[in-house]
Amino acid sequence: MLAAVLLGGGAVMAAETPLKLAERGVPVVDLAINGKGPFAMVLDTGAGLTTVTTALKDELGLLKVGRMAQPVQLAGGAQTVDIYTLGFVMLAGEPAPAPITVILDAPLRRVREARGILGMNVLSRFAVEIDQPGRRLSLHPAGTAPARGADWSLAPMARRADFFIVVEAEIDGVAARAMIDTGANETILNAALAEALGITPGAPGVGRAGSGIGGVPSLTGRVAALSVAGATWRDLDVQAADLPLFAALGLDDGPALVLGNDALKLVRLHIDYAGDRLYLTRPPAEPVVGAGR
Repeated sequence: MLAAVLLGGGAVMAAETPLKLAERGVPVVDLAINGKGPFAMVLDTGAGLTTVTTALKDELGLLKVGRMAQPVQLAGGAQTVDIYTLGFVMLAGEPAPAPITVILDAPLRRVREARGILGMNVLSRFAVEIDQPGRRLSLHPAGTAPARGADWSLAPMARRADFFIVVEAEIDGVAARAMIDTGANETILNAALAEALGITPGAPGVGRAGSGIGGVPSLTGRVAALSVAGATWRDLDVQAADLPLFAALGLDDGPALVLGNDALKLVRLHIDYAGDRLYLTRPPAEPVVGAGR
């Protein structure tokens, strides 16, 4: 269902569509691909490409056009993949060219509701408002600031050619860089940040995650306060894992984290890709305990 709304400062229109939460907590939206669908897709600010499952590739009759020159970086490591045609998607009534796609099944094995992943090759064409508390996704023209009426905090985004959203954060007094990832179930610290916070084997309150993350051993712990701009999450469960993803993103030379959907689902995000600006609202005042999965 599409609705048009006015932004606070003028007559710029926004396209809206409902947003759902999958059983495992990640946001899911419906979109059409090449006039077919709708198909449920994970809304993933940590994915560069819009991807589909093998079953959806076959259903759409997508054609293989070659091999990806560089492996796709997943949480547990790089994976070499083939490239397929895609065409265009229709999201909230807005068309967006997406000429190619890759086939990824593993990230969706635990998200039974989804047929693929909606990534930044589509999202970065817009200014995107992700309102998980209100269960809606809004698309605005690129460069648009959020509407007035919400208590927005502004966090400048590092300018990156890959459009990954990296902002400055502070965790229990330690400065770090945070990658904003709605497709991650939990918040994950790299080795440097975990060590700075004392989340190390045998430390009080620190445990070992049963299966790790993507095959990488991980520790579990809790931080008292994690802040991005004016937004602060308190008593947040986290995991610590030396994922290859951090090196692939250039975030392995100091404290860094993936800020996952255990925290992000509590706030509204407005991502202005064109202006390198992330706006977010404050989470609820009550202590928040992460999913810890």
